[in-house]
Amino acid sequence: MLNTMPSNNKKQRGFIIPLASVSLLALIAMVGFALDTGKVYSDYRLAQTAADAAALAGAFEKFNHRESTISTAANSEAATNGFTHGIDGITITINHPPTSGYYQGDLDSVEVIINQSTTTFFLPVLGIDTIDSTVRAVANGNTASSQNCVFVLDPDHEGAFEVSSDSSLVAHCGIWVNSDDDQASMVESGACVKAKSISIVGGYKTGQNCDSGGDAYQCTTGECPIYGKGKPALLSPMAATDPFFHLAEELSLLVDRAPNACPNDESCDATGCSGKEKDSGGPYEAYTVDTSGSKTLYPGTYCGGILVKKGNVTMESGVYIMRGGGFTVEGGDSDVTGNSISIYNTCYDACDGSDNGKEHYSTLDVNSSATVDLSAPPCNGGGGSSCTNALDGILFYSDPDAPSSPDPGSAPLNRIDSNVDATLSGAIYVPNQHLKFHSGSSGNPSNAILVSKFLEISSNSSVEINNFTGAGGSPLKRVTLVE
Repeated sequence: MLNTMPSNNKKQRGFIIPLASVSLLALIAMVGFALDTGKVYSDYRLAQTAADAAALAGAFEKFNHRESTISTAANSEAATNGFTHGIDGITITINHPPTSGYYQGDLDSVEVIINQSTTTFFLPVLGIDTIDSTVRAVANGNTASSQNCVFVLDPDHEGAFEVSSDSSLVAHCGIWVNSDDDQASMVESGACVKAKSISIVGGYKTGQNCDSGGDAYQCTTGECPIYGKGKPALLSPMAATDPFFHLAEELSLLVDRAPNACPNDESCDATGCSGKEKDSGGPYEAYTVDTSGSKTLYPGTYCGGILVKKGNVTMESGVYIMRGGGFTVEGGDSDVTGNSISIYNTCYDACDGSDNGKEHYSTLDVNSSATVDLSAPPCNGGGGSSCTNALDGILFYSDPDAPSSPDPGSAPLNRIDSNVDATLSGAIYVPNQHLKFHSGSSGNPSNAILVSKFLEISSNSSVEINNFTGAGGSPLKRVTLVE
């Protein structure tokens, strides 16, 4: 008898062959997609490296005032990294200033954009012959000083930056607030902030108006303020880094903390001066100036810091190290002037980043109708475009390991307070503490950079920063990638 296959088996056998073919094609597509996308990602990373290097090369030319060679240098560096304009479908665009991003229009920045097409090996089966990608890099030859001069570094507090009660801050540069709180920045009660730009990682208090009319936040360029709360990550400002973090180790070597390093009680020698010794072996009270006449102070280490209660004080050029007592000027009979000086404020014993020894540390404190007019050393003596000495361009530098202010308004508190007239030219650096301009005080530092954990301007006070680059250049000037 003839044995025949059931018709349904024939149908199954006929169905398996095309199913296997489709499955094999899908498997090839998946493998191809994995291999090709891996190649695309590798090419993307190589292009990003080339763009970074090209932007840095262009910014270096800008930094050295060689405008005509910016594009040449950038293209050359891109070629060194394997990317040449017009070869293998690569296009390289160099913009100075940048035409997009946070540094759009910044004359000290160079933007490099690389477009490329990666040829696929397997995906043409699906009709995909090439995959296009674009990378971008921006480098700045005058970082931060060309964009920002006010840095509020606290990461998470409400009111980290506060301007209130008919006070004002006018900054012909950018302001950057790192706090990611919903109300990281609070400008209220008739206060006003005007700046080139205002960037806030978190949010800000809205609905306030300046006494003179207009919104409390006013910028000369772009969105005002730029803020991140509630926005996608790509549209949110990132936290700014501490612009002077790199100086800590070098500056710590300036302080001789040996037991016999201080002059005798209430005396001076060639190395500096001591205040009254609190107990045997130190520490010391502040070296005090209380005179109806004039007094000249000289650079050196001041064990116990400096307190000016009365008199016309001239500070000679150089570095003044406040070992454990801070720098205080108080009273309407106090007038302190000094050109080309830097004040380095530290603990009596080594600062350890905690509140230990808090009683042996004090702050910058100018109060009660005192008058100060102090300026930092210019970069390269005012004749160069970059700073070579650690404290060039820096007027007041607080040890970053000194005791920290836990909340806005809490001690340690650096203040310009109670009808003070202060002209402070140079960077004021208190990275882990509160900085306060208060009660009818005027801080008009014509060449200033303010770096603090918290910043407060309140009670009818005013601060204006007219020329943040400083004489001879800014202490923040360097060539670095910024985007």
